[in-house]
Amino acid sequence: MNRRQSLAVIAALAGAWAAPCAFAQGYPSKPIRLISPYGPGGGNDTIARLLATGLGKTLKQTVIVENKPGANTIIGNQFVATSPPDGYTLILNGNGFATNPSFYAKMPYDTVKDFAPIAFVAFTELVLVANPSVQAKNVPELVALAKSKDGLKFGNTGQGGPEHLASVMFGQMAGAEVTAIPYKGAAPAITDLIGGQIQVMITARAAVQPYIRSGKLKLIAIANNARSSQYPDVPTIAESGMPGFDTSLWYGMMAPAGTPQSIVLQLNQAINKVLREKQVLDTFASRGLFLGDEAKVGTPELFGAFIKSEIANTARIAREAGIEPA
Repeated sequence: MNRRQSLAVIAALAGAWAAPCAFAQGYPSKPIRLISPYGPGGGNDTIARLLATGLGKTLKQTVIVENKPGANTIIGNQFVATSPPDGYTLILNGNGFATNPSFYAKMPYDTVKDFAPIAFVAFTELVLVANPSVQAKNVPELVALAKSKDGLKFGNTGQGGPEHLASVMFGQMAGAEVTAIPYKGAAPAITDLIGGQIQVMITARAAVQPYIRSGKLKLIAIANNARSSQYPDVPTIAESGMPGFDTSLWYGMMAPAGTPQSIVLQLNQAINKVLREKQVLDTFASRGLFLGDEAKVGTPELFGAFIKSEIANTARIAREAGIEPA
């Protein structure tokens, strides 16, 4: 999937969403709850609040963000899965939603059957960064270190999260053993990366950009399949000897299964309208977020197909790494 889409092309495709659809009569007639399955202040929470503001104006109804963190998004998702399917409880999900089935043997909901995909929101640009003491300035040299007797310590934001999966995939494609060190969030992991307790990390560009600029961290490569507009001279991991390497954080809106299709379509159209607003696009650009190809993820059905592909891809990576759900 080509995950980079120019704003010009997105604008050209905007007319596709102008087609009328049968909206639910009288919806919404009361405030909508938007669940962020993470704590306040993080990327998911920030995007949820940005969308809540835009949707409130578009739908002419209050949209309230509620944080329900815990268990790698399972707590928030269980709450939504058991909520009435009436369009008044939504959730902004991401990679954890798709990775959980590969890491948790028993979950209190069915990832596919208990949710109605509404709209894809955005991808996040990910980068491979290292502590300046690491004696590698590119991916091949980093691979050589990974194959050495000391190996590499990769930090991540939690077992089963996207950064963990990215480090596993790096090790698989490098043909080397890497040690995954889990942390409770990006902040403590980045702190230890700067301090030298871990050596490398694949994480959101926005989270580490200040440290790259100050020289506290060294930018090795871009983890997405396209170069960064902020660092056009820095190659991707795929360009650096690992063809096909492509990973990113993603965000998308969902509702409980059984939510009327008319409401799903109304919300899909409203979200896509909000995503084309200049303020949202500017905020996304500042945070290293970019929209997906509408022809591939723009409708609820296409977003649903994307989620299934992410679940399958995660299962394959975990299986090849010998990871069993616990």
